[in-house]
Amino acid sequence: MNTRGYVHGYGTPEQERLVVQAEHWRHRLIRDGTQFEPGTRLLEIGCGVGAVLAVLGQEFPGVRLTGVDIEPKQLEFARGHLERSGVDATLVEADALALPFADESFDNVWMMWFLEHLSDPLAVLREARRVLVPGGAITAIEVDYGTVDAEPPTSALGALFRAMAQGMAAAGWSDAGTRLPGWLRGAGFRDIDEGERSFRWEAEDLAGQAGYAADVIESALPSLAQLPGTAEEELRAGLADLRTLPSHQGAALGWVVHKSTAVG
Repeated sequence: MNTRGYVHGYGTPEQERLVVQAEHWRHRLIRDGTQFEPGTRLLEIGCGVGAVLAVLGQEFPGVRLTGVDIEPKQLEFARGHLERSGVDATLVEADALALPFADESFDNVWMMWFLEHLSDPLAVLREARRVLVPGGAITAIEVDYGTVDAEPPTSALGALFRAMAQGMAAAGWSDAGTRLPGWLRGAGFRDIDEGERSFRWEAEDLAGQAGYAADVIESALPSLAQLPGTAEEELRAGLADLRTLPSHQGAALGWVVHKSTAVG
């Protein structure tokens, strides 16, 4: 699988951030609108540190979980995290372009914040469709970084958001969320629910969301600072503006996510 470069890296702080991130989206995005029956055979492609698998296993007891990832460091962390979470899952080191499973091996496939990092999402989706039983379903979740918006705006915030979109475009797809429904169609899926979700955080909800967004962007800061036309000092100023955003009256932060589902 040709990733164009994982902008967040594989260090322990990033692995721990991914666990926090999955918990952050447990009810808002992972659990909401999802239903699996006990005995469902579910494959997460690009399972990383097992953070989403752990949430799925806790929210849907009895689901038979399998996760694949190409990075051994992530799988090593995932084994410990799943054990601590009390969730049983089979973890396999594998390339998403050549899954080591027979045709029609799974009832559901799950991907979250994964396709945005790939050079050929269509090929990965076709491989996902191969391992699904006829009528099996896929859930894929992606964001469009170009939709991130904050009020009140500052020049440093604007530079920060532009750099994040530019960095994701250089490493993968900054607009993966918007492209996702089309990718699913191109891979041969049907009955597509685009699942567009516009999030806008204000008032008491804003502090947690601004901090979350700042943590995500800060984890990619070393990569963003190397982009042409960017200055680390300005990016750090943007992070400071983002973290203090909730202190402004009438402040808001939002972005668009697609939680798309389809049938193979």
